[in-house]
Amino acid sequence: GGVSRNSPVMGIVNTALAAMGTPYRWGGAGPEGFDCSGLIQYAYAQQGVELPRRSTEQARVGSEVGRELAQLLPGDILTFAADPGGEVVHVGLYLGEGRFIHSATGGVKLGWLSAEDAAGSWWFARWVGTRRIVRQ
Repeated sequence: GGVSRNSPVMGIVNTALAAMGTPYRWGGAGPEGFDCSGLIQYAYAQQGVELPRRSTEQARVGSEVGRELAQLLPGDILTFAADPGGEVVHVGLYLGEGRFIHSATGGVKLGWLSAEDAAGSWWFARWVGTRRIVRQ
C-alpha cells in the first residue's frame, strides 16, 4: 500500500526535504538550524503532530515497525545508536527505497540504509529500529 495524497505523512516528508542543507545546530529545533531530533519534531509539528524533543524519547513513541526495509513507509522515524547494539542517540526520517533524511554533521542531508553499500552499511549496522507515528 502507498501513502494517500491527503495523508499528513506527505507534508511531514516534504517539510523535512525542504530543510535540506540547513546547518546542524546542537539543540536546534528549526528552521534556521536543527539537531537530529529537532528536524523530526519540526517536520511533524508542521502537520500538527506533537513529538517529544529528544531522540531517546522519540524512540519510544508510536509503534515499533522493526528493521525490515520492506515494511517501512515514508514518514517512519529511524532510530540509530552510536555503536552497533547501543542506546538510541540519533534519529532520521524515512523517505522510501532505503533513503532517509537527517540532520548530522554538515547539516540536513540524505542518508542510505543498505547492508551492502559502504555508506549505507555504516547506518544499517547502527539502525536500532523504526517508529511509526501516523497511521497511513
